[in-house]
Amino acid sequence: MATLTEYMEKRMRILGKSSLLKVTLFLILISYFYNVAVFNYSITGNNELRLYDFVGMMIMYQFYQNRIVLLWFINKEKYLFYLWTFIRWCMFMMIFTFFISYLNGRLTWILRTTLFMYHFLIFYFSFIFFLILMRSIKTYRQLVYLHIIMVIIASLVVLFQHFGVVPYLWSELDRKAYGGFLSGILGPNKIVLGMVMYISLVTFIGMFLQKELRINKIMLLAGIIFAMIALGLSGSRTSYVGLLVFLGYFFIRSTGKFIYMSVVLGIGLMIVSMYNTEIFTLITNVIDGRVFSKISDPTLVAQGNVDQLYEDLGAGRKNLSLKYIDYLLTHVYIVPFGSGFNNFILIGNSAHNIYLTLINEVGLVGLYFYVRWLLSYFALDFKRFVQLGIVLKGLVLATMVTLLFGEQLYVYRPVFAILGLFLFATAVLLSPRYYIKS
Repeated sequence: MATLTEYMEKRMRILGKSSLLKVTLFLILISYFYNVAVFNYSITGNNELRLYDFVGMMIMYQFYQNRIVLLWFINKEKYLFYLWTFIRWCMFMMIFTFFISYLNGRLTWILRTTLFMYHFLIFYFSFIFFLILMRSIKTYRQLVYLHIIMVIIASLVVLFQHFGVVPYLWSELDRKAYGGFLSGILGPNKIVLGMVMYISLVTFIGMFLQKELRINKIMLLAGIIFAMIALGLSGSRTSYVGLLVFLGYFFIRSTGKFIYMSVVLGIGLMIVSMYNTEIFTLITNVIDGRVFSKISDPTLVAQGNVDQLYEDLGAGRKNLSLKYIDYLLTHVYIVPFGSGFNNFILIGNSAHNIYLTLINEVGLVGLYFYVRWLLSYFALDFKRFVQLGIVLKGLVLATMVTLLFGEQLYVYRPVFAILGLFLFATAVLLSPRYYIKS
């Protein structure tokens, strides 16, 4: 008689061969890159539904249909279970958000919060399905190639916008709010383009170095170079910090591979510069405008004056953080359990620091669940796929640093599907651990 584990593994193998699920996940991955509204409606003003809002219905349906085996899988893997625990805590804390919204006459906030939780569940359930489908190396490669293609397409749209070929794709409201920033199909906010390309760049580096996966090196190199170009054009200082932290970690953990990748990418960028030098002029202008021109005194870098540099480059984040700290200290009763998922009605805005935001919304309890999920990646063992392990842990560490300056691994509207892509990237780096040696 088969054991429970054998039975569930068999069920997952059957699920992994589902053509409908495969098509659904391909569409979900595409939707992480195509964030332009596909449907507009008006409840709280100018509202939008995106591709993953519709494809997500199929994800939810297929999770419900296979909930027994999927819940077994969640309980089996700590990185899945810890994130599931955090999500369930957020769902419980929605009760407080709804109550406070009702008392303050903000009934539309209830709808907004429900939609954000729907997004959270879509991204999480898709993560589980990706892990199951990518146990097949054939499907794994297909999804990786689709990821590369979407990065190249998204990058080309941004480049064509800078060259005046493609128009601005977002609303007039977004144009005013974000200064007409050219972000292609990803989102009007700079951090969307920056984080999507940073996550993709790091993921491609891991697969490029892990030769056993046999992903086409030319395609991976193309994906890396296009991601680097788009990241440079993003002007996202948070994403720049993330990349620098990752490179520092990568250099320490794998110095030889770091040097090797630097040489390969150096040659690749030289070839691109021979073809078109204007691209690098655009990148230089963006970085100068977004970073160096914002520093009040150039000697601050040499002095290591982090406090003043944060003041200059943080776009008001320091004051927001201090405001949140002061609010939490004067409302200590919020700190243990929070005031409700997606609830910043009383304080008026998010903290642009996920750790402070989570304390306000889901308390120290929720913050513990969230950080425990991220730290669980560091406990994973990569005996056969060492480079994937180094890159995954570098990605998580660097992203945790960037969360001091934003809420990109959350479900607020301006960050769109960054959380979904991050989970997909971790699935790509994790999945080979399940492969049977051959």
